[in-house]
Amino acid sequence: MGTSKGYIPPTGYLWSDSKRAVTNMVRSGFTPSSVGKAVSSFSKAMRDGRKSYSNSVGNIGAKSVNFIEAVRQYGFLEALEKVGLSHLRNLPAEKIRSGLLEYFNESGNDLYESVAQQSMSELMRELLMSAENEEDYNNIIGSIDTGEFIREFIIKFIQNCFFTNFAEKLMTMFNTLNKYDTAEESVKTYIRTTIESEFSIEDIQKVDWNGMQGRQIIEEKCNKAFEILSVWSEALV
Repeated sequence: MGTSKGYIPPTGYLWSDSKRAVTNMVRSGFTPSSVGKAVSSFSKAMRDGRKSYSNSVGNIGAKSVNFIEAVRQYGFLEALEKVGLSHLRNLPAEKIRSGLLEYFNESGNDLYESVAQQSMSELMRELLMSAENEEDYNNIIGSIDTGEFIREFIIKFIQNCFFTNFAEKLMTMFNTLNKYDTAEESVKTYIRTTIESEFSIEDIQKVDWNGMQGRQIIEEKCNKAFEILSVWSEALV
C-alpha cells in the first residue's frame, strides 16, 4: 500500500489541507476536480518540506543514470566492472536482474530514501523484464533515453509518495480493496498525465552523474514536477 505500519504522516497547515482534500476526493467519488485538488494540495505540502526528499531522489536517481551512461559508453560488461558488480558476469539472466535490482535498491533509513528506492526498483524491473542474456541487458540499458528515464522515475516517486502518506487514511475510508484500487488508479493516472503533458525532459548529456551536478539536476527536475502538480483550478479540469 506504500506505507509501513506505525508511520506518522507529517503535520502542519499544508498537510491538514491535503488530508481534507483527500477526504473530499473519496467522498466526491474521485471526480477529476477532486483528484486534481488532492494532488495539488499534496504537492504544495511536499514542496514546503522539499529538503526532506530532495537528497534522496537526487542520490538514487543519479546513481542509476550513472550506470546507464556507463553501459552506453563502455558496454554492459565493463559497466558492471566499474560499479563493482563484476560478480554478475556470466550469470543467468534472472540472477543478473536480481543483482541489478539489489544494486539499485540498497536499504535506507530515511522514509523518502526508501520511497525513492522502491520507485527505482519498480522502474528497473519494468525495463529489464524482457532481458534474457547479457546482450539484451546491453541493448536495453544502452538504449535508454536519459530524459525519459528521469521523468519516469520522478513520476513513480511522486505516485509512491502520495500513497506513502495517505494509504492508511484511504484504507480507513473504504470497506473493500476494490475502492482502494480505484483511488490508486485515479491518482496515479492524474499524476502521470499531468507530468507527461506539461513537463518534458530533454536527453541530458555531458553531466557528471557520479558527482553533485547529476544529483542537483534530478532534484531540480523533481521539484519542478511538484511545482506543476501544485497548480490547480476548476478551469484546468
